[in-house]
Amino acid sequence: MVIILLISFVLKIKVDFRYRRIQEEDHIDIDFRMFGGLWRANFQIPTVQLEWEKGPQLELEQVAKTKGGTRKTKAKARIRYIRRGWLSRLWLNLPNYIALFNSIKKQFYKGIHCKEFSWRVEIGYKDACHTALAAGSFWVMFGFAMSHLYRQVTMEVSNPTLEVVPQYNKECFFCDFRCIFHLRIGHIMIVGWTLLRTFLRGIRG
Repeated sequence: MVIILLISFVLKIKVDFRYRRIQEEDHIDIDFRMFGGLWRANFQIPTVQLEWEKGPQLELEQVAKTKGGTRKTKAKARIRYIRRGWLSRLWLNLPNYIALFNSIKKQFYKGIHCKEFSWRVEIGYKDACHTALAAGSFWVMFGFAMSHLYRQVTMEVSNPTLEVVPQYNKECFFCDFRCIFHLRIGHIMIVGWTLLRTFLRGIRG
């Protein structure tokens, strides 16, 4: 058991995450590798459609009318008993729990070592002015994302590849994002145990 724990602290997982979007089609490719590529798992998620892209959702209620009148249906729900003392303690200590969670989150992010980073966007509209504004907006977003990333994770990339290519007089959108990072299994275990211990302490009060 001790040997397994020691190996877990040394063992690294290589994660290759890639997201591509061409017009309305998305594709996510996640590749996990260990032992220098001897163990490998790959997950592909094609054509991801976000909820907000489907348009507004309306909730309709159907009422059935018969000769005898309107048919009504009733549903019963059972609410589990919650101790007031636990709920009041949770509410009073909520700021402390949020601070602890943010601290654990920072600890987890610092264990992520980014080895490769690239982000390419091509965007275009029929109006050249709109294309220029969109390209400038993406550069601003790139700057904000990179500054946040350098503060959160351990960046070992000296020159990340960032490209915004405006396509004038042409309606198009293409996004290619790729990030390769290493993460130790032991680090995941420590952060997970810290999070579980904090949660159990909150429940017990």
